[in-house]
Amino acid sequence: MTLREQKISIWYGKLEDAERFPDLEYWQQQDDTTKFAAAWDMVVEAHAIKGEDLSESRLQRSVAHFQRRES
Repeated sequence: MTLREQKISIWYGKLEDAERFPDLEYWQQQDDTTKFAAAWDMVVEAHAIKGEDLSESRLQRSVAHFQRRES
């Protein structure tokens, strides 16, 4: 695991006075690699919280039915 520099912004106030998407500008400035890394971190954390084995994480691979449309 590598250590990454993290910038943290703190805001104090009433919830109704908060910005609707306070971190939108931050994420728009990040490159795709950073966004995917953050998403993967959330996947790993979600599996840990649920007590699931991370090796079980995968995309759904079942297909119910395909049918070609007739012209």
